[in-house]
Amino acid sequence: MRKNYDDVYLNYLHSLACEPYTLNMLGRAVKDVAELYHICGVEAELVGSFNVGPNEKDLLIFESSDIIPAGEPLRFSYHISEHRNILIYIYPGVRSFDRDERKELEFFAAGMVFYLELIYLENTVFNVYSRQEISGVLNSSGYLYRVAELIKRDIPLSLYSAFYFNLKDFGDINRRYGREIGDQLLKYYAKMLEGLAGRDEIIGHLGGDNFMALIKKDGRRKFIDHISDATIAMPLDETIEEFKISATIGVWDITTDVSDPGEVISRPSIALNQARNVLHQSIVSASDNLITQLSEQRSLLKVFDEALKAEEFAVYYQPKVDSRTGLLTGAEGLVRWFRKGRMISPGVFIPALEENGKSIKLDCYVLKRVCSDIMKWKSAGLDPVTVSVNFSRKDLKDRRLSERINSIIEESGIDKRLIEIELTESVDTEEHGVLTDFIKRLYDLDIMTAIDDFGSGYSSLSTLREFQLHTLKLDRSFVNTDDFSWKDEIILRDIIHMAEELSMEVLCEGVERADQLALLNSVGCYIIQGFYYDRPLPREEFEKRLRDRRYIR
Repeated sequence: MRKNYDDVYLNYLHSLACEPYTLNMLGRAVKDVAELYHICGVEAELVGSFNVGPNEKDLLIFESSDIIPAGEPLRFSYHISEHRNILIYIYPGVRSFDRDERKELEFFAAGMVFYLELIYLENTVFNVYSRQEISGVLNSSGYLYRVAELIKRDIPLSLYSAFYFNLKDFGDINRRYGREIGDQLLKYYAKMLEGLAGRDEIIGHLGGDNFMALIKKDGRRKFIDHISDATIAMPLDETIEEFKISATIGVWDITTDVSDPGEVISRPSIALNQARNVLHQSIVSASDNLITQLSEQRSLLKVFDEALKAEEFAVYYQPKVDSRTGLLTGAEGLVRWFRKGRMISPGVFIPALEENGKSIKLDCYVLKRVCSDIMKWKSAGLDPVTVSVNFSRKDLKDRRLSERINSIIEESGIDKRLIEIELTESVDTEEHGVLTDFIKRLYDLDIMTAIDDFGSGYSSLSTLREFQLHTLKLDRSFVNTDDFSWKDEIILRDIIHMAEELSMEVLCEGVERADQLALLNSVGCYIIQGFYYDRPLPREEFEKRLRDRRYIR
C-alpha cells in the first residue's frame, strides 16, 4: 500500500515551525555533501536526504531529535542535486518562523507532494519498460540500471559474484506441456530467484530461458546450489506438479572496480558460452586465465583465413597398431598450427573455430592435405594405410557436407577405403538425428565413418543400432586400470563383442602403458592408438613407419 505522503510531509513541515522540536525526517543518511553546506549562507547541518529516482520503492522515516537542542528556533533549506536527490538542511535560527515563512513551507510541502506523485508515475513507467513481460523480473535494461545505481552509490562490486545462467532442457518442457505452461513456470522460477536475492542483490531475465543475477559473495555457494538443482511446485490440472529445473552457469567473481555495468553481463556470459559449447560443463568461472585465452582466440580468428592461405597448418599422423602382430594398420590425421615459430595448441584454436563456424574450413583443408599425402605415398611406391580425419559436429550444419567430402576424395584420385571420417557422438536429440542422417549419407557414398570417445559421457548402445559405422573408438577412460572393476570388464567385453558382431572394428586410444594394453587385450580389443606405440608424427617421420610397418615392443 502507498503511504499518505501528503500528511507525512505536512506534519514534518509543521514540526519545523512549531515547538517542541521533534524532527521526523524522510530519507536516508548521506555520506558527504560538505560542498553543499553553504547553500543557506551559513554552516548548516545536513540531517538527511531522500532519493526521488524511479528505484525508490519506499521512503524511510527516522527520528533525529538530538540534532538541534530542544527549545531553539530552527531554519531550513533544501537543494535538488543533479542526481535528483533532495537534500534537506536544518540549522539554528534567531527567531521563530513568521507567517510568510510558514506559507513558504506550505508551498515547499506542495512541491514535495508533487515529487512524490512523480515518483509513483516514474515507478510505473520503469516497471513497464524495465521488467520482462513473462517473468515480471528486471529485463536487461532494468538490470543494468540497478547495477549502475550500485556503482553510483559507491557500493563495491568486488563484494559480488555476477551470474549468467541458462535453464537446461527447458525447450523440452515447452514441447511437452505447451508454451503457456512454460511461461507460467518461468514466472514461478523467477519468483523463486527473487526469494533468494537479499538487500542490494539483483535478479534479471534476458528472455527465453536465460537469467542473470548479482549476488553477494557470502551467498554465492547457496545461490549456485539452488539454481543447479531447483524444484518448482506449480498448480497444473487441479494438482500440484513438481518440475526439476537445473541450469548451466557462467559466473564471474568480481575482484576489481567496475565502471561499466555491462561487464556484469558480458563476463559471466562468456563463461556460460564456454560451459555450454566448449567445455560441456555445468558451471564455468570467468577467470582471468579464461578471459586471456578468449582474447587470444579472438586474435587467432582474425588471422585464421590468412594462415590457411599461407599453409601454416600441418597434418601430423598418429599410428594405429594391431597389438597381436605389431603391424601398422592405420593412422589418425591431427592438425597442428605453426605461427611465428611456435605451435598453437589445438585446444585453443579448435573451440574458437567451432564456435564461429569456421571449423568446416579447417576440417576440409585437413582432408585435402591427407588425400594429397596419400597420393604422394602411392606415387613413391609406399602402401598407404587408412587415415581417419576428424570433422566437428558443428560442421554438420552444412547440409551439403557429405557431398563436399565425397568430392574432395574423388578429385584426389585415391581409393575411398583409405579415408575414414571421425565424429563425436552427440547427446542432444536434434544433433543426434542430424548425425545419424550424415553418417547414412556417407555410408551411401561408400565412405567409412568412426565414432570417437565412445563410452564417455552419455554414450548409449543405441549408437551401435542406429549408426552404420566402420569403427568404434573407445574412450581413453576405459584404460584407467586403477578404477577398473569386474563390472567394467563385463560391460567392455560385451560392447566389443556386440560391435564385432555388427562388423565394426574396435579401437582404443590413449594407451600409454603395458598394463593398459594387457587389460584391453584381455577383453578382446587389439587395435591400439597411443603413446605406448607412437606419438603423432610429422609427415616425413610417418613415411618411415609406412616403410617399416612393424612395431617391436
